[in-house]
Amino acid sequence: MKIKSIAILIVVSLTAMWFSMFTVNEGENGLILRLGKIVNLTLLPGLHFKIPFIDRVHIFDVRTQELATSVTQPLTVVTKEQTYLVVEYFAKWRVDNLTKFYTSTGGSVAWAETLLEQRMNDVVRAEYGKRTSNQAISTDRANMMSVIKEQTNTIGKDQGIVVSDVRIQQITLPKDVMDSVFKRMATERKQFAEAKRAEGLEKAEEVKAFADQKATIIKAEALMQGAAIRAKGDQEAAEIFAKAYSIDPKFYAFYRSLEAYLHGFNQKNDVLVLKPEGQFFKYFHNLDYDKLSKG
Repeated sequence: MKIKSIAILIVVSLTAMWFSMFTVNEGENGLILRLGKIVNLTLLPGLHFKIPFIDRVHIFDVRTQELATSVTQPLTVVTKEQTYLVVEYFAKWRVDNLTKFYTSTGGSVAWAETLLEQRMNDVVRAEYGKRTSNQAISTDRANMMSVIKEQTNTIGKDQGIVVSDVRIQQITLPKDVMDSVFKRMATERKQFAEAKRAEGLEKAEEVKAFADQKATIIKAEALMQGAAIRAKGDQEAAEIFAKAYSIDPKFYAFYRSLEAYLHGFNQKNDVLVLKPEGQFFKYFHNLDYDKLSKG
């Protein structure tokens, strides 16, 4: 009986020891609750013991978690100039104080993320409402993200969590607003194209008018130079004719008569009504026709 009692005692002791032992893995921390009250704070990774059937152990993942806005329910914000924007962001957070985390969320990560998202949405809306679209998207974006991270961290301390990073993934316009913006942009582009086209036509007319003016000037100068050259040539020709006439007036008169005969009978159908004894046929008088026919 004594040996049997010892064996039972050993089995009970081993069973109690088995149920009192538990392990906390890497990346996790634990809490021991005794009758609903926290009695052991922040159990680090390793082997730990509890009172069987009295103590309860809660293990928490303390690695960095990621929270992102819902794809089906994106966050809509209103900027300072009353422009609606759809914002998608993500945040990285981790459990920092197990006691606060457990008492504020009951140890539920899903509930913790729901609370954090609600509070972050309020902070993001408030910060966008203080800025214009241009400031929120470009000029003051870095400062805005820093403020959002700081305020989110302040809020997260009440839940026992730390927010290590907050990033804006995408900023878009609501679909109805985007359609109106695209229409406005198309109208503006069309007006800009028409203005450029009108400006081009105006410049083309200016270039054409300038070219026509320059061509008229060049033509006038050419006509002037041609008239001057022609007048000079006529003068030189007159001087030559005068010189030739002074050398042999009779030959010059004969030559001019031959030119008149040539131009006067230029066409076969030309008809001249003249008196035979007139000056036009002066050199046809007293001709020796026999000599002309022979030779």
